[in-house]
Amino acid sequence: MRYEIDDNNTVKIYDDINSEPFWLQPCYPNGDTFDSVEEATAWAELAVASQLDESAPFPPSGKGQPGLPKPTAEEIRQAKLERTGLSVDDLKILLGIN
Repeated sequence: MRYEIDDNNTVKIYDDINSEPFWLQPCYPNGDTFDSVEEATAWAELAVASQLDESAPFPPSGKGQPGLPKPTAEEIRQAKLERTGLSVDDLKILLGIN
């Protein structure tokens, strides 16, 4: 995996398989601008790390913000359960578990 920073400080991240970038980031996700190549490079390195390392946080959403930690497996399971609108007790009843 590699990244490039173009003349407008746009981050392009490549998967080394396809010729086109899979991630094109002209600014921070919240719309803050990358004001320098160095700032865009720092963000790009965090973005690449977030793709390669499960324990690495997501890249920052805005200027001066920390990257948020990725959800744990338990948090992902809980979010899926909440989306169903069922409680753990409801699930136990449906599955016949006491």
